[in-house]
Amino acid sequence: MADEKPSDPNQATPPPPKATWGRFAVRWLKRIAITAAVLIVVSVVALVIADHKTSQPEFCGSCHIMKPYYESWHADVHGGKLGVACVECHYAPGERETFMAKMRGLSQVTSYVSGRYGAGRPRAHVDNRSCLTSKCHGDMAFMDRELPLGTVKFVHAKHLQFDKKKEEVKAKELGDLTQALTKLVGSERFGKLQEAAVEAVPAKQQLDRLTKMTVDWNVKVEASKLERFSQLHHWQVRVAQLTDLQCSTCHSYGAPEKKPFLELGGPRAKEKAHADHHFSVKTTACFTCHFNNEGFNTGTTTCLLCHTLPTKEILVHSPEKDPKAKAEFPKQMVRMDHHTILQRKVDCIACHADVASENAPVTRRDCERCHDRPDYFQKWTKPLTLEVVKQYHAIHVPEQRAKCLDCHSEIHHQLVRGLTPQGHPQFLSAGMANCSHCHPNHHAEQLQLLSGAGGVGVPKGDPNLMFGSRTNCFGCHIKQVTTEHGGVTMRGAINGCVACHGDTHNKTFDQWKRGLKVVLEDAEEAFDGAKKMLDKAKDLDAETQKKAAELLNAAKADLRLVKTGNGVHNVMYSIALLDSVTARCQQAMAILAKKK
Repeated sequence: MADEKPSDPNQATPPPPKATWGRFAVRWLKRIAITAAVLIVVSVVALVIADHKTSQPEFCGSCHIMKPYYESWHADVHGGKLGVACVECHYAPGERETFMAKMRGLSQVTSYVSGRYGAGRPRAHVDNRSCLTSKCHGDMAFMDRELPLGTVKFVHAKHLQFDKKKEEVKAKELGDLTQALTKLVGSERFGKLQEAAVEAVPAKQQLDRLTKMTVDWNVKVEASKLERFSQLHHWQVRVAQLTDLQCSTCHSYGAPEKKPFLELGGPRAKEKAHADHHFSVKTTACFTCHFNNEGFNTGTTTCLLCHTLPTKEILVHSPEKDPKAKAEFPKQMVRMDHHTILQRKVDCIACHADVASENAPVTRRDCERCHDRPDYFQKWTKPLTLEVVKQYHAIHVPEQRAKCLDCHSEIHHQLVRGLTPQGHPQFLSAGMANCSHCHPNHHAEQLQLLSGAGGVGVPKGDPNLMFGSRTNCFGCHIKQVTTEHGGVTMRGAINGCVACHGDTHNKTFDQWKRGLKVVLEDAEEAFDGAKKMLDKAKDLDAETQKKAAELLNAAKADLRLVKTGNGVHNVMYSIALLDSVTARCQQAMAILAKKK
């Protein structure tokens, strides 16, 4: 230490090096980079955890409006047994990782948190691709398997994989029928016939119209051919509609409606597994397709198309429940065997007229719930053609994911039991509610006379004079009378005329009836004379007899129209028809007399 030199207090120490802006920036950039890296790692981990948590069914169930759907999923085989997560079905394969899917989920969460979600849940959808993954039903093993659906054995392949040979047979049948009908009615009239056949209307209404058209043309065509012609056109549209179906069209999903919600994992959860399916078959889709615009037990509503005959005998009569009757119970039971009934060709409608109620039409009002612009209805006509129906179906089912009841009213298919409020058997209501069951084409002749149509000798005349004031049946039929069958009907009465026209119309009405009576007697006398003359002309050549017979057949049709329809419904048109009857009968007699 002796060798050390004392420091000079006056000597200044050198200043530290000055910090440059470059070094300062580098230091802060390193800090920012480290912080950003940490935030990114934390964010990625958080997003991964959030993505995992939000993709769990429990997260869906945490929203109280989704609780019933979560519970039904838990009771369903997809959730309770297989553990298929919500996102596996409600997002198509590869869709869940897309930007749009994330935004959709974020939108739903935001709506829920902000309280803007409303009373219902967001409309969910299951894409076909979700059902047909290799993990689920991609092996298509379900296609040919017979699946029980109530009393029906359902096979997917019959509805989704069409037999080309069957289609060719149907197409050939339609082609042959088209040629036959064209030959019968002529090419021009056939166009009108086909136009009526491709309207989307109930089968009964359509058959009545087709039959009326051929009758008006004085062409004899079997009703079975007209019905089949219409059915083949409708069948083509139904096949086209089946190709548009989605899995979710028939396999609907939703929460139980009438039963109390289950506590998760509760003791009754397994017991209700079959009752509260989250994704199960909704038979409304079957009924809409099979029954809409079809007749009873024909075409796609043919009972044995879906059902098999019961193998057991059905108890149809049993004794009253009293001590004496119980003792004789085994002797008094009456049973029925469906196989015997079928062999005897008893129509199913005899006992089962109540199994299908209502049609499933689509009205413009149904469409306006979604569409409010006039341009949406440019193709709308009433009734719609089958081609337009096919186009609408192709747009709304696969593209808009519409369900049957979004557009159609519901069809009920079941046996009706119990009593009406009036105490009558409920199963009779189907027949009582629709007069056409027992009275097909009822009052057709009256309607034809009122409209000034339906005649052969005079195909078209002026309608009833009261049409200008829109007077309907109730304007004249004001008197209530009891029929011999125990029913009540409304009869026409002069008071209906007087109420509008005054007492002076009494004379006019009497004049109408007297004039009609005279002209009708003349027409009947002429027809009877010509008919007797034709019956005696057995020795005349076949061509002469044929000409006379054709004239009398046409006269007979007009005579029946006036007598059955009551000529007073259109006095002027009825008189013109009766005059034409007399003229044709005289013409027939002239032909027969000339050839003698």
